[in-house]
Amino acid sequence: MSILSVGENKKVLECEFHGKPIVLKCTDLSKKPNCLDELLNKVEMYRVLAKLQGVYIPELLFYGDLANGMSFIMGLSIVGTTLYHHKIDKRQKKRALRVLDKIHDYKILHNDIREENILVDEKGYVYLTDFGMSIRNDDK
Repeated sequence: MSILSVGENKKVLECEFHGKPIVLKCTDLSKKPNCLDELLNKVEMYRVLAKLQGVYIPELLFYGDLANGMSFIMGLSIVGTTLYHHKIDKRQKKRALRVLDKIHDYKILHNDIREENILVDEKGYVYLTDFGMSIRNDDK
């Protein structure tokens, strides 16, 4: 297990689940209980975008609370590394726009596009992650 990042009330770890590497996001709700809405929003967005999981966005493997609601965890497939580690080409930029279009087809607005939420795998495929700020846009 290795720590990928640490924040005020959360840790992001790389660990194994059924023999495969995953990202485990652990949030301490006792320190910041109001972030539960954001976490549940992420889960809802992954549910709505189920057909895009593993293709355009990471796969949500599991989620839930621990210790009577004191912590919330999410397990996601590892699909690549953040944009910080890559210089993307024109083809990848087009794929990133296609990913956004696919998400918009489900009337979801991501609302948090930044380098750490764009992932690139070893084949150069682009994925979006972190749907905590996302909203449903049912306007035509």
